Amino acid sequence: MNQQDYAQAVHAVLDRHTDQAAAQLRRALDALPDRVRGVTLDIFVDQGGEGFLTVRVGLEGPDLYVLNKAIAAHACLFDTTMHDDGLHPGLPLMGGDAEFPVGHVLTDTAARWLQVVWQATGHPARGLPVRIDSPEGHGRKLPVVLQ
Repeated sequence: MNQQDYAQAVHAVLDRHTDQAAAQLRRALDALPDRVRGVTLDIFVDQGGEGFLTVRVGLEGPDLYVLNKAIAAHACLFDTTMHDDGLHPGLPLMGGDAEFPVGHVLTDTAARWLQVVWQATGHPARGLPVRIDSPEGHGRKLPVVLQ
């Protein structure tokens, strides 16, 4: 699978989860504690470049443990797990020998999807800064400032 086909396949899977992710993000934003100073939509990919993806809501402000605990039930927007029949949700599984940087492509594709998810929420973040990022440094087009 080449880079373009991979990005399209990933986008197709993510697109099927837009409504669920937007609803989950709205619930997280509705539960924001008063002391929050910012919101991040964090993209995590596996180190081996196989295609695992996790997207979580993170908060910025004092006492991160307390802040993040307030949204813990709603923080996960997307998460792949391995089962006997492959990844669930069914993202394409790549080998470590892909001819393109799987982590960057996966992250950038997820970032584009998160912009759609954000639009679907109606922007209920109380005027707080919101950005998409990859704490592990993947992606070539990050961070993206949403608000």
